[in-house]
Formats: sequence, structure tokens, C-alpha cells
Amino acid sequence: MNTYKINQIIEGTIISIKPFGAIMIFEDGQKGLLHISQIANTYIRNISRYLRIGKTYQVKIIDIEQDGFLKLSMSQITQEEKDEYHRNGVKKEKIDPQYIDFTALKNKLPEWIEEAKKEI
Repeated sequence: MNTYKINQIIEGTIISIKPFGAIMIFEDGQKGLLHISQIANTYIRNISRYLRIGKTYQVKIIDIEQDGFLKLSMSQITQEEKDEYHRNGVKKEKIDPQYIDFTALKNKLPEWIEEAKKEI
């Protein structure tokens, strides 16, 4: 059962770069092709200047083949879609207060105040 929809924006990781595009994999193991013509709205001679193996990118699903293989695009994502994705799709983690330590700042602050007074 395919849970993806056309025009959906998802994050995937580049697992292979070929002369014609990049193969991506997603959290559930699904794979797709980001064709060279769908990376940017400009001519691309060398895909490796735009994409890196192992790096995660946002892509839009532009087609789903019968076997579930995804056809992807980066160039068709609008700024509004990027903004919406970041508002709703990015998981924010709270920082545990036990790891927040301002001791170094507290120790340096008197020194910085004295230096600032000398400059005035």
C-alpha cells in the first residue's frame, strides 16, 4: 500500500548519483528518482555540484509508477510550499535544561564589562 501522494513534499536521502539524476530513499525504504532536469531551473552539467550522497533533501512527488517507484522534483517546490513544510513538517526538539550551562559566560562577563568601560 502506497501512502504517498502526487504533489506531496517529503524528505529523502541521496543514495546514488548517476549522470541522469539521483536515486533517493525515504524513511520507509521507498525509493525514487530525482531526474537531472528536476533539480534546478537551470542547466546542470555536473549533478555532484548540487547534490551529495548521504545528504537529505526536500523533494516533491511528481509521479508514482505502478510499482510504487517515485518520480521527484526539487525545482517544482514553490517558496510557499517550502515555508509550509517547515511550519508543519520540521520536528522541533526541546533542549533538556540540565544541558544548558551559562557558567563560562558568567565568568567572562565581568572581564568584558571592564574592557567595554575602557573603550568608552
